[in-house]
Amino acid sequence: MAKSPPSTKWPWLRRDSKRIASGFARVLLYEFDALEEHREFADSSLRQRVKSLESRVNKMIQGMTEEQRDEYYDHVYDEHINVTETLPQMQWYAQFLIVYSTFEHTLHELCRIVERRSGFNLSFKDLDGQGINRARNYLVKLAGVNAPFQSAAWNRALLLADVRNAIAHRNGEIEFSPKAAKSLSARLAKEQHIKLKQIAPDDDTARIVLDGEFVQQSIVELRKVLVDICNYELYES
Repeated sequence: MAKSPPSTKWPWLRRDSKRIASGFARVLLYEFDALEEHREFADSSLRQRVKSLESRVNKMIQGMTEEQRDEYYDHVYDEHINVTETLPQMQWYAQFLIVYSTFEHTLHELCRIVERRSGFNLSFKDLDGQGINRARNYLVKLAGVNAPFQSAAWNRALLLADVRNAIAHRNGEIEFSPKAAKSLSARLAKEQHIKLKQIAPDDDTARIVLDGEFVQQSIVELRKVLVDICNYELYES
């Protein structure tokens, strides 16, 4: 274990703690609680929007003939698709990207904490690679922070990184190859709160469709990775 040098850069960090950043873990809980609250607000708003549309439609069709109802349903079809599919997908894409961005940024901050506390001359930015894998390599190979990266939560983070990349760079479109066991589409097919939507039955691409429960699950899993790192005993008392 490395002896932690004194520092005033992070005055909230207990220098008598063996843990990497026990005080920072409490800050993380507040930030991720806010992400959860934002998700609940968005979910409630979307549900209310659907309920409002359904109420208006039910009120309008009272007394209509079957032919008039069919015509009215055609009239509100685009609005129905917008409210039940388009808006939710835009919301959950945006929310998921915020959650993942918060996770990645915080992971980088933890690398900086370890760099300063351990007196390393090498920054995680000096390593090859990108994103969370570069941060992982820094913490594992340079600082010996192993256990948090051998957990189920970290394996989930790697899957979420692939989902994030597909959404950020390809608007959620991925190669549809469900029979290839290691393909992203095959891995996502096992997910309870993700759907893969093909534009056509014989199309070799599909679009990732998220829901609010997937975002909530992601918040819980990514927070666990960060808290595990914060609470890792790396230093002497």
